Amino acid sequence: MTKLLHYVRKVPLFGQLFEVSGKSFRSALSEIFISTIFSTLPIWFFPLLASIFIANSPSLMRNILTSVDQGDLFIYSSALVGPLIFAITKNYAEWGSDNPSANASQLGKLTFEFPYGTWFFLIAIAICMIAAVCFGLMRFSSMGLIAAQFQMDNFLWVSCGMYLFALLCLFTVSIYRNELQDFSANANEDTQNFVDQWNSRNG
Repeated sequence: MTKLLHYVRKVPLFGQLFEVSGKSFRSALSEIFISTIFSTLPIWFFPLLASIFIANSPSLMRNILTSVDQGDLFIYSSALVGPLIFAITKNYAEWGSDNPSANASQLGKLTFEFPYGTWFFLIAIAICMIAAVCFGLMRFSSMGLIAAQFQMDNFLWVSCGMYLFALLCLFTVSIYRNELQDFSANANEDTQNFVDQWNSRNG
């Protein structure tokens, strides 16, 4: 079992989840749950009402899939990774760092003091680019501006998978961010306690 955990901890993006506290996990879970419920309300709220109050309405899942079959989830996926990039780069990235820590990862001159920071940054960029291309193809095809015929059902399932993966990445980043913030808060508290004790002895 110990050997298995050793290999699991080397899995990119998710390996260090085994080392975080339950508090960080629960905080990220509630944060993602609340934000997802409200941000996706245009997708599921009316289909829910329709399945309840409209006679002979299709199932709730069919109504939800119908509401996103024009590529909406590609837009939602891009919107999810925006906060992900901000969470990583605001406090945990530095351009041209002279003294990066041993655990830092680098992308050119950009240094990330964040678990798997380079991975998350590149994945977020890739999601935005792929979502933009797929959404553009769907819209231009539906408008008759592209002669090629696409299997729209395939785009639908790709958009669903991309949204779930983007949500998982944001959830993981939130866990790591909470863990780093807790560590910083504990370090500051220890420093303040030391200063208080020093002042009481020498005041």
